[in-house]
Amino acid sequence: MVANSTELMWGPGFIGFIIATAFYGIAFGQYILYVRWFPQDSRKLKLFIMMTFCLETIHEYSLIAIYWSILISCRRSMSFECTAQLPWQMLLGVFMAYWIIFAVQCFYAYRVWIITAQNSLITGIICVLATASFVCGMILSGLIISTREPEDLFHTKWSQLASSASALCDAVITGTVWWFLRPARTNNVRSRSRSYLNELLQIFIQMGLFSFIVATTMTVLYQFQQGLVGQYYTAAPGAVIGKSYINSMLAVLNARKSVRERERLAYSVMELPTITTIR
Repeated sequence: MVANSTELMWGPGFIGFIIATAFYGIAFGQYILYVRWFPQDSRKLKLFIMMTFCLETIHEYSLIAIYWSILISCRRSMSFECTAQLPWQMLLGVFMAYWIIFAVQCFYAYRVWIITAQNSLITGIICVLATASFVCGMILSGLIISTREPEDLFHTKWSQLASSASALCDAVITGTVWWFLRPARTNNVRSRSRSYLNELLQIFIQMGLFSFIVATTMTVLYQFQQGLVGQYYTAAPGAVIGKSYINSMLAVLNARKSVRERERLAYSVMELPTITTIR
């Protein structure tokens, strides 16, 4: 690490941190809106959303602490801890990121279970991929906790396996939702409800593709940075990936508000009496 400047090593990660902080602000706003708009949701769901958002808040704190340590506390320091070891906040951030990804993928697995009329095969594939990503992430977390070496985080097979399994899981979720809610399968639904269903489908696919692209970017960059000691390109998408998942989940939940309001408005317009019926 000594032979490489801080800018070269952590520049991509700092850019990712700035983007991730903006996404955290969006997630915070989405969470507030969720709490205000859906007080009638089940207690289990509200507790799950709150727990996931708390994990994301801890993850954001760890990102702030990471770059404070690297850029401020360790500036011009040549100590072993500053030049050859990861800050302990990095370990916390990695641990939280994999928990967030696993939690959101479990949320989507349950939604797929409902959409597919309890299709055990498809839901099982999603659960296996989500669990594989989580297990690889936990192995990676244990490894870097014991060594605190950057090479173990940025150049090991566990990182690649975790991001690859996560990308595959997102692809299966997005593809399944599209297949079961595509217009050809919903022709028997009345036209107004079908338009609302298509709107939800678009949000589902857009959010699923967003997290899929971030996870795929991590997988590709892992291959690109192989053999480049001191180059941590994956730190950029690594900072953003947790935010992409929680924003995806909250966007899908909050989309129900506009859809329900439009459906209620359309229903009320249909119920308005005509002039000839008013007595």
